Amino acid sequence: MAGFRRWEALRDSISFDVSDNDLKRIYDDMSGIVEAMLAIPAATIQEFAAQYMVVCSGDEIEHRKAACTLHAHAQAIVATAPGIE
Repeated sequence: MAGFRRWEALRDSISFDVSDNDLKRIYDDMSGIVEAMLAIPAATIQEFAAQYMVVCSGDEIEHRKAACTLHAHAQAIVATAPGIE
């Protein structure tokens, strides 16, 4: 959840008066956080929700490669859920 909070703070820091160099740095930092968050499958529903939120923003998928990783994590959760066959 700490990674999500850092990602959210970076996202919230984006504004129209941010320079192109700062914007690139922010996006690079955000991408690094996404990679780190998805390196380990979520252990709780809150962690999974945070992973989902950094990968998908509204109707858009922000990180296509990360979306594939998140999808694989979701498949593993469903496969181990009791009562789902």
